[in-house]
Amino acid sequence: MADLKQTLLNAGFELISEHGFAGIGIMKIIQQANATKGSFYHHFKSKEDFGRQLLEDYFKDHLNTLSQYLEDSAITFEQRAIRYFEFWSESKVTEDFQIKCLVVKLSGEISGTSSSMQAELDNGAEKVINRMAGYFTSGNEQGLLTIENPYMASRTLYAKWLGATLLCAMQKDRTHLEQAMTETKLLIK
Repeated sequence: MADLKQTLLNAGFELISEHGFAGIGIMKIIQQANATKGSFYHHFKSKEDFGRQLLEDYFKDHLNTLSQYLEDSAITFEQRAIRYFEFWSESKVTEDFQIKCLVVKLSGEISGTSSSMQAELDNGAEKVINRMAGYFTSGNEQGLLTIENPYMASRTLYAKWLGATLLCAMQKDRTHLEQAMTETKLLIK
């Protein structure tokens, strides 16, 4: 049963990445996953609940990926964050400029609402920011980094990369991601 739930989430991610949340109905997700309406409602109370769980799943995966980069002792402490943002640059926008970052894709649709999806979006973003802030704090404590305010630096970087991802896709111009990387390297040194 858990596999079917993940299949539905994966199908939803692909469809929503292409069409947005409002542009996809439950039946399209069910068809894409080769599931049934009953199986959908066994795992999700509503489309909103599906969206919330999709964001929860996305952030869980994203945080695991972030941690893998930040804990990679085979490279320098400073280089770990750079490699993470290189991964971001390579994976969050496709070659044909389709957004593969669910946060960027859904932020415009659900930000400012009082929905559970908005709360999950906020909660997940804060977890990413705090994880990076903890990394910067650890680097400062070990004398490997000199970041004045790790939390604010993390917020700045996260906002910068979300914005660069959006502009990259919107203007079909990867220099936004290149500029974000240049600024990231300056901040982390």
